[in-house]
Amino acid sequence: MLSFKKFIYNTIKKLYISSELLKSEEKKLLHISDTPLCFYSELKRLIGWLKPAYIVHTGDLTDNIKLELYPALIHEHEKGVKVLADMLEASGAEVILAIGNHDNIDVVNKHFVRSRIIIEAETINLEGLSFRISHFPKGVQENPSRYNLFGHDLTLKNGCIDDKLYFNGITYISIIGLESGEFTTLNYPLYTNDARVGRRKVGL
Repeated sequence: MLSFKKFIYNTIKKLYISSELLKSEEKKLLHISDTPLCFYSELKRLIGWLKPAYIVHTGDLTDNIKLELYPALIHEHEKGVKVLADMLEASGAEVILAIGNHDNIDVVNKHFVRSRIIIEAETINLEGLSFRISHFPKGVQENPSRYNLFGHDLTLKNGCIDDKLYFNGITYISIIGLESGEFTTLNYPLYTNDARVGRRKVGL
């Protein structure tokens, strides 16, 4: 029954969230990365259901707009960043952002006025747990913590190495319990990767 429900949600392009996760009252950290504009509506829905205490975005906030390659699209990038900033900062969560290679730091600083912004990589203690946060895999590999959050590419995948946990935000959405230290991963909607590689039109 569970796999059938997941199949249906994938078919209608919605995130599947288990009832156990929804019922949990534990403080949670939500990790995402490399988010195209078309994912924003599902992200808003997810945040509304989970009510995370922390949201960590490891960069490329408008990932279907490859700003590093197409700098003339900065206005489209800024429109997307503003939508995302308004959503995340209205969530009640503490927001932490790692700047990606397709992000403009001035635009991000302009719109994310209450968020913590990481330029390269930082180690942060949240609720007694140590997190290494970077857009790039090498940023967490150089000085890993117990929990390592990143995105950018697939050179480093989700997994456990030397008792350290690695969460690639391109592969999965991750929810980490800040009291138990346990985690759950969710699949992105099926259209997300198409948008990341430019198979969907740029724009809101």
